[in-house]
Parts: sequence; structure tokens; C-alpha cells
Amino acid sequence: MNGAVIAFAFAGLFGFGAGAYLSATGERTVGIVLMAAGLAFQMLALRQLKLAKKDGGNAR
Repeated sequence: MNGAVIAFAFAGLFGFGAGAYLSATGERTVGIVLMAAGLAFQMLALRQLKLAKKDGGNAR
């Protein structure tokens, strides 16, 4: 697992969490956009993990 996967995962968690908080406190539109971006980052992280598994992991 490389740094990009970890960065995508953290960006996804932070984006979704911030979006959920903003949606609950009144900024509904911005919150929904941040939650969608967080889910997109999580999908990118899962895609990278799937490709790494397919290629045999960290072959250096």
C-alpha cells in the first residue's frame, strides 16, 4: 500500500465527516457536496487497493 491510497482514504473520511457535520448544522448544500467528494475519494482508494492486489501488491 502506498501513500496515495492512505491519502485518498483519509481525504475520504475527512470529507465525509465534515460534510455530515455541515449538513447537520445548517449548510446543507455544502455538506452534501463534501460527502459526495468523500465518497469519491473512498472509491479511488478502493480502486487503488484492487489494482495493487491484482498486480501482486508492492512488487519493488
